[in-house]
Amino acid sequence: MRRDEHAPFWYRTQTHGDKQVIRPVGRARLLRSPKSRQRGSTYAIALIVLLVLGTLATMLGWSALMQTQHAQRKETQLRLDSLLQSGVTYARWARCYQGRNLPFTFTLNLSEGRVNGRVDADSRYGDNAMKIQVTATYKDETRSITRIVDGSQKARSTTEFALFLNEDLDIGSGKKLSLEGDLHANNNIQIQPGGVLIVDGAVSSSRQVIGTVTAMRYKEQWGRLVPNDLPTLGELRAQATQLIAGNQTLPFGLSLANDSVYYVQGNLQLQGSLRGCAIVVVEGNLEFTGDTNYTDPDSLYVFFAQGNIKVPAGRRVVGLLISLDGNVELEDRAQVVGGIIILDGDLQLQGEATLKHDPRVNADLFRELTGMSETIGLTPVMAIPVP
Repeated sequence: MRRDEHAPFWYRTQTHGDKQVIRPVGRARLLRSPKSRQRGSTYAIALIVLLVLGTLATMLGWSALMQTQHAQRKETQLRLDSLLQSGVTYARWARCYQGRNLPFTFTLNLSEGRVNGRVDADSRYGDNAMKIQVTATYKDETRSITRIVDGSQKARSTTEFALFLNEDLDIGSGKKLSLEGDLHANNNIQIQPGGVLIVDGAVSSSRQVIGTVTAMRYKEQWGRLVPNDLPTLGELRAQATQLIAGNQTLPFGLSLANDSVYYVQGNLQLQGSLRGCAIVVVEGNLEFTGDTNYTDPDSLYVFFAQGNIKVPAGRRVVGLLISLDGNVELEDRAQVVGGIIILDGDLQLQGEATLKHDPRVNADLFRELTGMSETIGLTPVMAIPVP
């Protein structure tokens, strides 16, 4: 027997002639191989990296899914809120300005969804109080609210609208008008083929609405006439705090004391900053030659022009623009933040224009300055949520 026959299996030798060579075999060779250990470490690291990357991918995918679902829920909520407000606004209009008898129900099929409502008298909150119950449906979601509001019958004011025309509104082919606020015409509203009218609010006409109108709230035809509640030029002149003879050019804006009535006996060209809370009256034409802006959030200007009013291309002007006996011309990409009232003229578009209503023109200050009646805006007396 060789002397290594009873040695452990991992230490047995092989004989080559008169020399013995000791070679580890079996597990010993694997345990002692540097290349084997390196390969094993590489596989382990790769596996860990794959696990980490997989976990990160899962987390990122879950996060993206949650963000998408949150955005969808938020959009649905905003749509439902808009639809509910449309229903409340329509109910007020139908009762207070159209004189519908109580109780009544209504259905609005709007571009965003469907609105159903019911309006009843509710004497618990006053002689003229009414209860508005509105249910809105957007996709598969439904939401309801109840509002208690003043149901007194009133006449609407010209200043409640982003755009008011005592005559027709005609949107020609290739022209586009975008409004944020309500629109009313005491005559026809007509959109020619190729013309675009988008109203983020309500559209109402005392006659017909002809053509395609995109209205976010409601569209009404054959409504009541909205009376002219504006002061005359003579009344404004009697209240003037500054009387300017001849034409005026103001390239740097205008700064007036609050409650001022700045009266120009001629034409006025204006651009620049506006400061104060005041009325500007122009016996001739009013032309904006550039942008205008308010110097502070308390400033508010109302412009009366006996003649035409012009806003140049690509310019943004602020204030309520009132044309007593002329046209209002909006060149391509013109913007007005305030409102437009046209009593005896037309709205002339040279391309695309944008108009945004400034609700401050309904403020008591403006009505006191112009001798107009007290603010008639409707505000809810009480809000009652419905489960």
